[in-house]
Amino acid sequence: MATGPLGALSHDELGVIFDGLADPLQPVVAVALSSTCLGLRTPLRAALEVLQQQHMKTQAFIKKMDISCADMRLAEKLKWGRDAEASPECTVEDMATLGMILRTCGLPRLQSLELYSHGFGDAGVISLCEGLGDSSAPSLRLLNLSNNDFGPAGAEALAAALGRGALPKLKDVRFATTGLGRSGLAALSPALRALPGLKRLNLFNCAICDEAVALLAANLGKDDFKALQELILDGNQLTDMGCATLASALDQAGLPALKDMSISNNSFGEEVPIALVDAAARRGIKVFPCMEGDSDEDDYELYGDDSGDDE
Repeated sequence: MATGPLGALSHDELGVIFDGLADPLQPVVAVALSSTCLGLRTPLRAALEVLQQQHMKTQAFIKKMDISCADMRLAEKLKWGRDAEASPECTVEDMATLGMILRTCGLPRLQSLELYSHGFGDAGVISLCEGLGDSSAPSLRLLNLSNNDFGPAGAEALAAALGRGALPKLKDVRFATTGLGRSGLAALSPALRALPGLKRLNLFNCAICDEAVALLAANLGKDDFKALQELILDGNQLTDMGCATLASALDQAGLPALKDMSISNNSFGEEVPIALVDAAARRGIKVFPCMEGDSDEDDYELYGDDSGDDE
C-alpha cells in the first residue's frame, strides 16, 4: 500500500496526476512519480506501459527529423519537407505520433510547423488532429501542410480540432496544392473565419470554385477574418462570378485588414475581372499575380511574431 498523501488518492486521481506529468518527450518525471513508493507501481503500471510505447514511437519520429527529444521539446520551428525521393517520408503513423505529442503538451514553444510534400493525405491530417484540444500547440503561429493530397475528410478533422480550441494563435495557414475543393472549404471556412489572429491564408491550387469562394467570403460578419492581410487564391477554378463575390465582400467592408490578394491563373482568363479590381482599388488593396512561392524567413517574421497583435 502507498503511504502519505499519495496513498490517500484513488486510482482515478492518481491517473489524472500521472497524465499531467506524462510527456513522451520527457517521460522521466512521470516515471519518477511511480518510483516514489512501492504502493504506486501497481496502480500506475498500465499507464507506465502506455507511456513507454509513446516514448518509443516518439524516438522513432525524432530520429527521422534528425533532432533530439530535448531539442524538439524546446523547438520554436519544425520544418520537414520532402524535397527529394531520398528524403525521409512523413507517414500517417508519424503524423499520429506528432498528434500524440501535441495532445500531451509536448511542444509548448512551437510557433512554426511545416510538413509539406509528403502526400500523407486525409489519413495523415486526421491522425494529426485526433484528440487535439485547447491545450494543443498553444503557441503555434504558422501551419504549412501544402502538397499533401488531403481533401474534405482532412479538412473536417482540422476544423473539428480548431473548434475544440486547438492551435488558437494561428496567423499563417498554407494549404497550397491540396484537394480541398468545395466540400473541404465548406468544412474549414467557419473555423478559419473565426481565427482571431489569422493574417495569411494560402489556398493556391486547391480546386476552389465559385461556390467554394462564396462559402469563404460571402456574408462575412464583423469578426470574420478580421485580421486577414493576405489571401492567395491563384491556380483555382474561379470565374467572373467568384470574383464578383469577392468584390461584394470588399464593398460591404468584409476582410477589413486585407492588404494583398493574389488571384491569377483561374478560369476568368488572363485579366482579373474589373469589378474585383475596382473594389480592391477602392479599399487600397493590391491585387498581385501568382504568389505560389513562400519566403519562409520573411513570412515567419511577419506572421509568426504576435507582438502588439493582442492589444
